[in-house]
Amino acid sequence: MNYPVWEPFIANSLLIAIIAVVHVFVSHFAIGGGLYLILAETWARAKNDLKHLEYVKKLSRFFVLLTVVFGAVTGVGIWVTIGLIHPTGTKWLINNFVWGWATEWVFFLIEIAAALMYYYGWQRLKPKVHLAIGWIYFIAAWLSLFIINGIVAFMLTPGQWLASGSFWDGFFNPTFWPSLFFRTFICLTLAGLYAGLVVAKEKDINLKKRIMRRNGLFAVVGLLFTIPSGWWYYKAIPAALTGAILPGSIPATAMEIMIITAVILLILTILSFLIFPRHSGYVSASILLLFALVSMGGFEWMRESLRKPFIITDFLYSNHITTAEAANLPADNPLPIAFNSDNRGHDLYLYTCRSCHTIDCYNGLAPSIAGLDAEYLSELMPRLQYFRVAMPPFPGNKPDGIVLAKFILEQAGPDPLEKNKNLPETEKGQIVFNRRCGFCHTMNGHSRPLAESFTDMDSEEASDIIMMIGDLTDQMPPWSGSETELLTLSDYLAGGWQK
Repeated sequence: MNYPVWEPFIANSLLIAIIAVVHVFVSHFAIGGGLYLILAETWARAKNDLKHLEYVKKLSRFFVLLTVVFGAVTGVGIWVTIGLIHPTGTKWLINNFVWGWATEWVFFLIEIAAALMYYYGWQRLKPKVHLAIGWIYFIAAWLSLFIINGIVAFMLTPGQWLASGSFWDGFFNPTFWPSLFFRTFICLTLAGLYAGLVVAKEKDINLKKRIMRRNGLFAVVGLLFTIPSGWWYYKAIPAALTGAILPGSIPATAMEIMIITAVILLILTILSFLIFPRHSGYVSASILLLFALVSMGGFEWMRESLRKPFIITDFLYSNHITTAEAANLPADNPLPIAFNSDNRGHDLYLYTCRSCHTIDCYNGLAPSIAGLDAEYLSELMPRLQYFRVAMPPFPGNKPDGIVLAKFILEQAGPDPLEKNKNLPETEKGQIVFNRRCGFCHTMNGHSRPLAESFTDMDSEEASDIIMMIGDLTDQMPPWSGSETELLTLSDYLAGGWQK
């Protein structure tokens, strides 16, 4: 990677997530809202319902301000952020889909122009022309989704592209169609919810009830259709990826958040928009949008976590090295880094860790490694790919691992066992287990459980096993801890974890 590295004030992945989820939440409304406006205007003109038409005008003003201004700014924000944080990944996406991006930008320009013409054309254009402009907007917006969906889905499921390198194999990848349908129905849901926010303070109660129920119907239909399309999408993801959805795992937690908040959203939308529409106001409409935002955030979080440790599944790791480059590891020579902060350990941390981790904030390293010795941590470096939480291989050589280990340990702070000497033995054992074994094992969980292996062993026998781990397999480093740690861990493995 011949790029400088940016170190923002928060975790890289968290910064991208915040900007991206907010942008997606608005951009999906930009598509569904376009269709909503056309259908609402068509109905109002057919019925000669001037009050309803006035509401549609008001909604179009809100729509243009939110989607054209805020949506465009956050869209640019995504490009700036990913270009600074993941320049290698951004380069690969541009190189492989340059004509796709170019086409999407054309549709985006049409979308912006049509949105402005639609808003300013209420009094200037004939109804048929005005509606035609609305249809042009919606089609251009949906085609933008069509193209971006192909590229985003490619990052999770590149499919045959891995072998062919073909634009079309990458674009029409295994999750392209289910993802497109799923996102389209999300667009419809958000259109109804956002429209409910605009009509919330309507003083004409009969008009409010009529429009609110139509908004609710729009949102509920969209939500109900996300169920089969979401299942289709899930089944299209390779089992090798969905296998990471284990109880307590990040993908499982993200999926639970998505499903639970979507169910609550469905129930509240029916109650608020369909059953008690006259009582719906800004507060209830805002709560519904908040649940929708959390649910969409859960979906995007799950999709991103399934892809880890890759930027492009099975091709480009999150630490900017390709799988082809990783096949030639470990390196004999020191890792070449194009930037220099006069601290080799810091540079290695920025290059190999910072795209996913901070020291002591989001996804922090300190809680897991504080109290380890540099020898053990450096021995873990070439074994990162064996961890139970998927990680890319370390691209440096052994001296790089030692330098990085020392730097991280300097930042991690004191040993928690030294700070809390009066902790119960079980809690001490848990701390030692987490930092010595927990990277790869659980005691009785889904990932390489150790409970059965240590059944009926006493502490001394467990201690003998611990001392031999470096000889059992190359995937585990030799024991290098203190005598106190050894006794604490052996007691824990021999049954202390159950107390």
